[in-house]
Amino acid sequence: MKTLIIAPFSPYPLVFGGAIRLYHLIKMFAATSEVTLVAYRIWNVDDASVRHLESICKKVVMVDEAPLETRPKWQLQLRGMVGPKTFQYHSFYSREFQQALDRVTAQERFDTIVVEQSQMAYFQHRQPGALHILDLQNIEYELLERRVQVQRNPLKRAALALEAIKFKRAELALCRQFDMVFTPSDRERDHLRRLLAPIPVETLANSIDPDFFALRPLQPLANQITFIGTTHVDANRDGLCYFMDEMFPLIEAKVPDVHFSIVGGKPPADVRAFGQRPNVTVTGFVDDVRPYMAAAKALVVPLRSGGGTRLKIMEGLSFGVPTVSTSVGAEGISVVDGEHILLGDTPEAFAAHIVRVLNDEALQQRLRIQGRQLVEETYSWQAVGRTLQRYLQAAPGRPSAGWQPSQLRSQ
Repeated sequence: MKTLIIAPFSPYPLVFGGAIRLYHLIKMFAATSEVTLVAYRIWNVDDASVRHLESICKKVVMVDEAPLETRPKWQLQLRGMVGPKTFQYHSFYSREFQQALDRVTAQERFDTIVVEQSQMAYFQHRQPGALHILDLQNIEYELLERRVQVQRNPLKRAALALEAIKFKRAELALCRQFDMVFTPSDRERDHLRRLLAPIPVETLANSIDPDFFALRPLQPLANQITFIGTTHVDANRDGLCYFMDEMFPLIEAKVPDVHFSIVGGKPPADVRAFGQRPNVTVTGFVDDVRPYMAAAKALVVPLRSGGGTRLKIMEGLSFGVPTVSTSVGAEGISVVDGEHILLGDTPEAFAAHIVRVLNDEALQQRLRIQGRQLVEETYSWQAVGRTLQRYLQAAPGRPSAGWQPSQLRSQ
């Protein structure tokens, strides 16, 4: 069996949620087939990262960065506003990537072709007889619609609204080109099933390695709370500004010695500015988030927009860190409020949950144990890999193939 995976970024190093989902997806396919990966190279991919991927894949082809990383964003946005094609198209499509993909598909016939994210479906990739799968990390047009709702600048709001309308039409048309579509949550699955019938749409949950995020020792720092994520992404950036403006002052009033760490990504200027406060640290990119998780009494996920599911919540639950989130932040994950996580959708409720978890050791322990159990049963790569194989075996014309977690190479 041979599988081609077409991706908008390298899945390694594992420094953001999209890379983690893609990395585990590749390992799952590599358990029963030879995998060829064609992906854009991103800023943190060195030769060692490529060699690691080559230890999993039969072949790895890296193409220079996508237009979104190499061209001024405003130029791409302007082209999306005034032309027939969307900003999403101009951000991801390049002749160089198509040529690299053409060379690969001319040299090899594949049983399965997986396209990661709808924007990559603009590339010509089809082969007769192959099973064509679109793996969505979120519904992009829905993410755009949610950003419209929280955008205060009227010009930016109008531009986002236009892009949402244009890309909804394009994204649904792209989805209809595939034999099967995967979404990360049941909510997104049900939404697309109504729009794409009779195309099969199934849930393939995000997954993590519970051995890598093993249950931590109980050694958090006093009154330490932490945000972990790609801080330059719009949804995370908006959530952080919302947290600092409306939630953090309420927490400080109750816990004067609280300390907040913002970990990860390439922080923009407004996020870096939070680090000027004496009780806030902005780290930027880190090689390993686990020491920061281990130091935290609570993880915060104050998101108001976004799509898909938050891998950082799953990692925190696996690691045994009490987590406080908005409902949007925890969307798509089978958590129960008060059992695995604490949910608050107003600044007052969110801040009250933080204060409570900082002071209640019994609550900390309950969330720690039950959160870890949820990850082991539902969101480990072993469990999700078995689900993937069931979908593949049920696809028309596909041979039945056994799959064992031991077949996967370790991270």
